[in-house]
Amino acid sequence: MKKVIIAVIVICAAGIALFLWYMSSGIDRDEVYYNTLVTYKDVVYKIAEEKELTLDILMPARFEHDEIPVVFYVHGGTFSGGDKINLTNGVRRSVVTEILDEGYAIISINYRYLDEDSHFPSNIRDVKDAIRYITSVAEDYNFDVNNYGLWGTGTGAYLALTAAYSPSGLFYGDYDLREYDCEVNYVIDMAGVTNISTVRNITEMDTVELAEAQAELDTLYGLGMDIYNLTAADYEEMALYDPLSYISNDTVPTYIMHGLNDDVVNINQSIILKQRLAEFDIIHTYYEVLGGDNDFNDLADTEVDKISSQIVYFIKTYYKE
Repeated sequence: MKKVIIAVIVICAAGIALFLWYMSSGIDRDEVYYNTLVTYKDVVYKIAEEKELTLDILMPARFEHDEIPVVFYVHGGTFSGGDKINLTNGVRRSVVTEILDEGYAIISINYRYLDEDSHFPSNIRDVKDAIRYITSVAEDYNFDVNNYGLWGTGTGAYLALTAAYSPSGLFYGDYDLREYDCEVNYVIDMAGVTNISTVRNITEMDTVELAEAQAELDTLYGLGMDIYNLTAADYEEMALYDPLSYISNDTVPTYIMHGLNDDVVNINQSIILKQRLAEFDIIHTYYEVLGGDNDFNDLADTEVDKISSQIVYFIKTYYKE
């Protein structure tokens, strides 16, 4: 008996030590939590520029439908960073948990970063190809191709909005996926950029800021634009990829959320979108988060619950029987 007690004490001590090590080791707890939710990891949906582009599939916590509705998530990262594992960071953890609990699958997408070799619209094509790919294999996972939604944060919201608003036949990528649709029923925008040409006011920039802006233009659109002499044709090219350019009477319902303390993406980007949707009488929900920063960190539990409930209610509203 004494040996059993000693063994139990040793096991408990080891468990406590492991827990303390975990808490102090700098492990990304959001990533750990995310990986516990992933059912199918690093699924290759296409190869572009000799690189495998992957997505993760999070299957629902319970099955509420004969076929599983799907929410696609597009991460942010200024078009040059971020990762699909960021899905459960901040307030999104609560949203993800509730979506899965409602019987929806979530598919978190990686796409090409923009750099000196890759420019718009490669990343938009990737997002739409990820949807097309899932349509192509929907039967294998029992996914409901009539119930898709798109969700993005920051620059990921820009991509999600553009992919959701633009016609299904626009921004083709992989040739083998062209026969599949990529239409969605709704889109969720968390602190998204909506009009790149208005993100910076070049008339108020100093020399260093202008140089940074020039580098951004080169990355986003390739060489050819001069920050000191932007032409009408330059602005037309920028607009080719802005979601605002594709708003019409057929635009899908949109949920817009922005933090009042966001110092990364100006809230005017969301206000512009809200106003344009109203002009076309498009169904939309607009919610300003008091105290919310760009990633909606450090919110009160009541606010997190409110956001999660609002988004899940919005998603369920546009479920098609």
